[in-house]
Amino acid sequence: MIKVCVPATSANLGPGFDSIGLALNLHNEFYFYNKDKEQPPRQSVPLHEKSLVHKAMRKLVARTVGKKAPSLDVAIVSGVPRSRGLGSSATLTVAGLVIANLLLETNLDSEKMINIAAQVEGHPDNAAPALVGGLVISMATPQGYKCLKIMPQKTLQAVVAVPDFELSTSVARQVLPKMAPHRDAVHNTGRFGFFVASLLTGDYRYLSLSMDDLLHQPYRLSLVPGMNKVMEAALQAGALGCCLSGAGPSILAFCDKNCEEISAAMKNNWEFSGISSSTYILEIDNQGTLVEMV
Repeated sequence: MIKVCVPATSANLGPGFDSIGLALNLHNEFYFYNKDKEQPPRQSVPLHEKSLVHKAMRKLVARTVGKKAPSLDVAIVSGVPRSRGLGSSATLTVAGLVIANLLLETNLDSEKMINIAAQVEGHPDNAAPALVGGLVISMATPQGYKCLKIMPQKTLQAVVAVPDFELSTSVARQVLPKMAPHRDAVHNTGRFGFFVASLLTGDYRYLSLSMDDLLHQPYRLSLVPGMNKVMEAALQAGALGCCLSGAGPSILAFCDKNCEEISAAMKNNWEFSGISSSTYILEIDNQGTLVEMV
């Protein structure tokens, strides 16, 4: 039996819409096995052949000649909340690609794998860090997506507040305008550059300012009740910066201290809006997807 462990991810991180993602040490575990000979963990749930895992496997098989998809059953032990802006769907896509790449011996490098994942997901911002770990910046080129992995210069943790309601990415995208004002694009461009520079230098003084966004978060306010208040509470409790995690509804706050206080402030503030939530204090996952025989 083969175990594939894929981390959760948070995309956008404020101004980096569809171009940046961060791996976090919260995971989905996938077990690939022969049900006539092996049994996955009791707490696992079998996945149907129409799942994203199987879709990703078939996507990679389509690129090969004379090879068939691995004939294995798949089960998942879920650690990543679904439809909460933490890359749960990307974990399935990446797991399917990784196992197919391994068993078919196609030996694709991470960049090729990320590009295939982007075809399944629609963009690489979650799949890239889920595969390679760390913080990954992506850009589209005529030759496909190019990705660069970095790690913050200084210690950085993430407090993630996950509300008890779901929000699908497709619904969250429907509220975005087809055109953005030029001033908003300039606003985000400067802040995205400053955000990355802050991480690379370890100078977090202006991390909060650099994470301010005008391209997607303002339009999603109506979909995430209490969003601004939860973010303000996190900053007042000492967070270095705060943003909607991916398309939401989870909210992420960066911190290097006072993590418990920030977590409590976010949770309590959502309760003021009548919404219960769970909070996670997480580290950056620098390893990405791991494979082992069990």
